[in-house]
Amino acid sequence: METPVPAEPLNNQQRVFILDVLRGFALLGILMVNMPVFNSPMATLIGDMSLWTDPANMAARWVIDFFFHGKFYVLFSLLFGIGFYYFMRKADEAGGGIINLFRRRLLFLLLIGALHVLLLWYGDILVIYALFGFIMTWFRNKSDRSVLIWAIVFLLIPLVFTALLYGAVNMAMGIPEVAADLEAGFRESEQQFMALADRAMHVYSSGSFSEIMRIRLTEYSYVLGGIFTFFPTVLSMFLLGLFAARKGYLENTDRYFSFFRKLCLVSLPFAIAGNWLIATYAPMASHIEPSRELLIMQAGFSVGGPATAFVYISLFVFWLRCECRQWLVRKLAMTGRMALTNYLTQSIICTTIFYGYGLGLYGEMNFIYGILLTVVIFAIQLAWSDYWLRHFRFGPFEWAWRSLTYGKMQPMKKK
Repeated sequence: METPVPAEPLNNQQRVFILDVLRGFALLGILMVNMPVFNSPMATLIGDMSLWTDPANMAARWVIDFFFHGKFYVLFSLLFGIGFYYFMRKADEAGGGIINLFRRRLLFLLLIGALHVLLLWYGDILVIYALFGFIMTWFRNKSDRSVLIWAIVFLLIPLVFTALLYGAVNMAMGIPEVAADLEAGFRESEQQFMALADRAMHVYSSGSFSEIMRIRLTEYSYVLGGIFTFFPTVLSMFLLGLFAARKGYLENTDRYFSFFRKLCLVSLPFAIAGNWLIATYAPMASHIEPSRELLIMQAGFSVGGPATAFVYISLFVFWLRCECRQWLVRKLAMTGRMALTNYLTQSIICTTIFYGYGLGLYGEMNFIYGILLTVVIFAIQLAWSDYWLRHFRFGPFEWAWRSLTYGKMQPMKKK
C-alpha cells in the first residue's frame, strides 16, 4: 500500500524563480491573444471573416499573430509539464503516494475549468489541461527517448490531420457530383457561422446572463472540435516540459547557459519563418473549408509556436543573468505565482467590460484598442500581484485549489 504524502504545497524556497517569471510573461501573451476572442464572436475568428479590416487594425492583428498567437499557450503548456515533474518528484522524495493526490488536484482543476466555461467564457484552457493531466500520469516512468518521441508525434498530429483533410477534399472536388454536394455543404456551414456571429453580437452585448450562458455553451461545443487541430499540441508541450524538467535545464540555468544560447540561435529562424506564415495566412484561412491557406497556417503554428516559446525562454535566461530591470522580473514572478488567479481574473474583467451585464462594449473594441487594454490590465495585475503576495502566501484561487487538493485549509496570511 502506498504511504501518504505530506499534505503541503511547495514553499517559496522550493520554487524555481524563472518558472514563475515565465508564467507571468505567459499571462501577458495569453491575454493579448484572448482579448479579440473576449470581444468578438468565435465565428469571426475561426473563419476568414473579421470585424476590423482597415489597414491600421490589420497591422495590429499582424503584430498579435506574429509575436503572440500560438506561442503562449505552448509556453504555458510546457510549464505545466515542468510543474507535473516537480509535483511527482516531491512525492518520490516523501516516499510515494502522489498519484491519487495529483488526480485529486486535476479533478478540482477540471471543476474550476468547467465553472469558468459555464459562468464566464468559452475560451477556457483549464478543462483541457486537467484532462490531459490525467494522460500525463501514463508517461511518468517512460524513458526520456519515449517521452521525446511521443512529444514529436503529438506535435505533428494537427499538421498531418489538416494535410490529410485538405488532400481528401481536393480529391473529392475532382469528382463533379461529389464536388457540388461538398460546395453546398461548405456554403451552408458558412451561413450557419455567420448567423451564429450575428446572434452572438446581439446576445453578448445586450442579452441576459442566462442567454449569454446558452450561447457561450454553443460556442464551446465548436471549440471542442479542435481535438485534432489544437489539443495535441498541448499534450506535446506537456511532454517536452517533463523532459526539460528531468534534465534540470531551468533549475540550473547557469550550468546550461550555453545550451540556451544554442537553443535560441537554432530556434530563431524557425520562429521567424513559422510566425510569418501565421501572420500572413491567418487572416485569409477559413476553418470552415479546408484550404491551402489553412494548411500553411497550421504548418506555421506547428513550427513557429514551439520555436518562439524556446526563443522567449532563452531570452529570459539571458535577462536573469544581467542586472537590468530586475524590479520588472520580480513583478513578473509575483504575477506568475498567482497564474490561476490572474488567468481567471482576466476573464472576469474582460467579460464585465464587454458583456451586456457589464459595460456592454462587445464588438466595439478593435485590435488596436484591444492591445492597449491588454497592457493596462496586465500592468494592474503586475502591481496587484506584487502587493497581494507581500501579505499572503497564495493568490485567492490558488489558495482554494490547494486547500481542496490537500483536504485542509491552507494557511493564507504570511507570518
